[in-house]
Amino acid sequence: MMLMVDMGNSALKWATLNQNQLSPQQRILYKKDGLDSILTQVWLTLEVPWQGIFVSNVAGLLNANILSDWTERHWGLEVTFVKTSSNQCGVKNGYTNPEQLGVDRWLALIGAHCLATGKLCVIDCGTAITVDVLSIDGQHQGGLIIPGMATMYHALANNTYALEQPELLNNNWDEVINSVQQTFPQDRENLSLAHKTNAGIRLGALYAAVGLIEYVMHTLNKQENSTTTLLTGGSVPLLKPFLQKSYQYVPDLVLQGLKNIVNQT
Repeated sequence: MMLMVDMGNSALKWATLNQNQLSPQQRILYKKDGLDSILTQVWLTLEVPWQGIFVSNVAGLLNANILSDWTERHWGLEVTFVKTSSNQCGVKNGYTNPEQLGVDRWLALIGAHCLATGKLCVIDCGTAITVDVLSIDGQHQGGLIIPGMATMYHALANNTYALEQPELLNNNWDEVINSVQQTFPQDRENLSLAHKTNAGIRLGALYAAVGLIEYVMHTLNKQENSTTTLLTGGSVPLLKPFLQKSYQYVPDLVLQGLKNIVNQT
């Protein structure tokens, strides 16, 4: 049994790989000063992954060291951190400097290429919203990056004096979603307008994300009708009611890519 890990900027995701089958992805939020305790909380009950621990990490060297130290102390195992390459699993990196493409985006492209056929668009909705396009033959054609909904929300709250309010600054995005999801408009044909600043920021961030995703899907499909869009990331469930174009939702797309790289080695 192996452990596949996707360590993002705000959430830790993992699944076990056994006989080439991934278990359902697990996900938990963490703060930069609390990763060790989070790992103790969620991983001590796992079966020891004697066959290896493979990690996609975009959360920096400090968190990588914390994770490595934890697995060494508790399991006596070293971690393998996967890196972006120029050509792997049938996918060719489109960046001028291939290593500058985030490993999570790279793995999501590989996962998409292994799960779907034809021209692909991969959209990851997390701390950032990233868009990457893959040609039929696996050539990465480039991408886009904007702040994710939570990042938009907190950037405005942190950088606008009049908005420095505890209810804006102290909430993580999952708490924001849970507290206001039922108040978001479910009728996507009509525009909902807020009557409080807090709600206005939330709705603005939501509509900004929806606008980008819908524009990308519309433009790609206008150019070539056979483009398949795959969505992943923690904010997708909130976006779902507002997306009118067809797409595939793959929550563990990064781990799917990680699985394919591990199988190739």
